[in-house]
Amino acid sequence: MNKIRLKINDKDIEVSTGTTLLDAARQMGVFIPTMCFQEGLPHFTSCMLCVVRDKNSGRLLPACSTLAEEGMDIDTDGQEVEDARRTALELLLSDHVGDCQGPCQRACPAHMNIPLMLRQIEYGNIRDALMTVKQTIALPAVLGRICPAPCEKACRRGQVDQPIAICLLKRVVADAHLTDDPPSIPERKPRTGKHVVVVGSGPTGLSAAYYLLQEGYDCTVMDERDKPGGLLRYGVPEIRLPRSVLDSEIDIIRHLGADFKMKIRIGKDIPLDSLSKDFDAVILALGEIQRETCDDFGLESTDAGIHVNIRTYETSMEGVFAGGNAVRAGRMAVRSVAHGRSMAFSVSRFLNNETRLDTDNPFHSRVNKLRPEEIESFVHLANQQKYRTFLNEGSVNVSPSEAVTPEQAALEAARCLHCECRKPDTCKLRQYAQVYRVHSHHFNGYDRKIIERIVHHPVVVYEPGKCIKCGLCVRITEASGEDLGLTFIGRGFNVRIGVPLNQTLDKALAKTAARCVEACPTGALAFKDGEHIDECAKL
Repeated sequence: MNKIRLKINDKDIEVSTGTTLLDAARQMGVFIPTMCFQEGLPHFTSCMLCVVRDKNSGRLLPACSTLAEEGMDIDTDGQEVEDARRTALELLLSDHVGDCQGPCQRACPAHMNIPLMLRQIEYGNIRDALMTVKQTIALPAVLGRICPAPCEKACRRGQVDQPIAICLLKRVVADAHLTDDPPSIPERKPRTGKHVVVVGSGPTGLSAAYYLLQEGYDCTVMDERDKPGGLLRYGVPEIRLPRSVLDSEIDIIRHLGADFKMKIRIGKDIPLDSLSKDFDAVILALGEIQRETCDDFGLESTDAGIHVNIRTYETSMEGVFAGGNAVRAGRMAVRSVAHGRSMAFSVSRFLNNETRLDTDNPFHSRVNKLRPEEIESFVHLANQQKYRTFLNEGSVNVSPSEAVTPEQAALEAARCLHCECRKPDTCKLRQYAQVYRVHSHHFNGYDRKIIERIVHHPVVVYEPGKCIKCGLCVRITEASGEDLGLTFIGRGFNVRIGVPLNQTLDKALAKTAARCVEACPTGALAFKDGEHIDECAKL
């Protein structure tokens, strides 16, 4: 077989005749992004994300379909290539309609994965639901009683009848394991040998300790009060937050390995600079703090509190971090809990000398209020019952066994419209939009498309507004011999993917549902829920 020589990113390579630029780059270990390409299927050249530049001609070429030629000098990651890929993504997003996250998750200061929790409750997976909650919220039983529930104010079910009782369901999940003996303790990574001190045992400090301990750090929590809890113990009435609940969640942190040292006042009993010398890092979770106190500590201050780097929470003193009300006063404990978690991971990066920041905001496609006709397509898959009286606030401090049964909790969770994306972590459009820092509304017109949901298939949902017309599903159904399969319908800007002869999705994806869902680069084709993935794989 004849060979040809070319350059890719200024390095020579020899490939066989008939090799595409994409394959040539892969042979060199050079990554080129794609969305409409899949190994084993004929190329379609749709998304134009794989463009590269031939420096000899100055042309931009789709790498998935362009054959390598003798003497080519290919650039795969220069500025012109990056700009072209960004434009391609922005054009795709101009026709995209859908949310990456549900409005409930966006409204939660801790960004808890509420839709996932509700699915797990619906299917009776209470343990999994608890793990989902505790990924971002260290004190779910506490917050289930006192959180003002901004997530429920954003819940789209409220456009139909009443919002989902998210906060109460979170409490039900947490309470179910408060009485475990031994307590339900999350796994800890191997000990790092590094020791962090947390000053303040309110929601911010407790949350920081909870996540630091899981990362393998030793953690001492100091507080000037007699008992840990901060304003949770000394500022919230017992009738709203039973102390037994607070103590149970603090005990979990204690069982994780936290060493609580009470009746110690920083600045009086122990100077801050002394802590900095004795510990590898210091977290200040003191609650509201006065400018004079900041001056005494030798820290820069603002009108609101301690001055910190808003991305890392680090103060003007190296190795000293601050968050919660010590930085900006607020009334929501959930915000303080979120600060504590963010600080824990920021401290971990500091102690590991990592310069990468995980605090960069991920890309989000967002849809504002749904139109009445759109709401109907979401309600179709949800429990039709309205908000029930047994979930009224009057029962909030009753034990779950008396107030809400698992069956009742499952019914309430099933009312969720699941307006979020079902593939937020695997959607290539979202991933590359983040990588190339796109402006999602760069090419948007005045009117967005109507949101549709096609749900005729037993386990798959199709949302045309998220489809980028890559044709992967069309090629898969054709290659697999589906009787109907999927096809392109219409022409020009109005082209869409659909089922021939106005048939339903279940007849189109009789054999290839799982393959098409897996191949879809966005959330256009997705499983209705995770419980049916195995069932779908059999189709």
